[in-house]
Amino acid sequence: PQPAPEEGPAPAVEAPLALAVENVAFRYPGSARAVLDGVSLTIPQGQKVAILGRSGSGKSTLASLIRGDLAPASGSVTLNGVPASSFGDAMARHIGVIQQQTYLFNMTLRENLRIGNPAATDGQIREVLAHVGLSGLVERLPEGLDTLVDEAGMRFSGGERHRIALARVLLQDTPVILLDEPTVGLDPATERALLKTFVENAEGRTLIMITHHLQGVSAMDRVVFVEDGRIEMEGSPAELERTSERYRRLLAFDRGVPAPA
Repeated sequence: PQPAPEEGPAPAVEAPLALAVENVAFRYPGSARAVLDGVSLTIPQGQKVAILGRSGSGKSTLASLIRGDLAPASGSVTLNGVPASSFGDAMARHIGVIQQQTYLFNMTLRENLRIGNPAATDGQIREVLAHVGLSGLVERLPEGLDTLVDEAGMRFSGGERHRIALARVLLQDTPVILLDEPTVGLDPATERALLKTFVENAEGRTLIMITHHLQGVSAMDRVVFVEDGRIEMEGSPAELERTSERYRRLLAFDRGVPAPA
């Protein structure tokens, strides 16, 4: 694999952003096994896509390629025709990422939320906090937005930290939101509520959810299954439930009900 190139002028692309993964292969240094092999995927602006796969299937590597953190060994990953790996730090203007571990910095809540948009006003901050269901939380904090957040964010629950991360991304106003296994370790009720919040707030934006199970995928436009480095199955949730016995079995397993006969 090629390392990301040296920082230069940020590529000029504007929304609507079309993401194109074309015949991508990738292997990590020193490994003979291709993590991804011949993967092609096009995601137009505004589409909501779940990319599913077991641990080691290649889905997280695909997320890194989409973010531009890695460059493919062959094939291409582009935003509006520009290689994703050429954006460097400027990719944060286009893709907002919410990961399993939400990092909060040792500064005030206001400063944490302004990281992606230093010019955000208190009014804008309160508006996005209301959108993600955190208005009541801020009212309960001893100093409101001026409350100091410790680095581990231990003042907040896992669900609250993810909502703070979403508020931060919404203030950045990126056209693409990438959810990289954001709900691992959360209880089912919190996970359902959080996924509903993500989908509702992604209106007009591209939403890409990397996940290992089917919670929340019914709200997506499209589901893509990655297995052993290849795309094995894709379609709308309704289409897959209608046409794929394997999908129905996975759905039943995820819901904890007996698989259909």
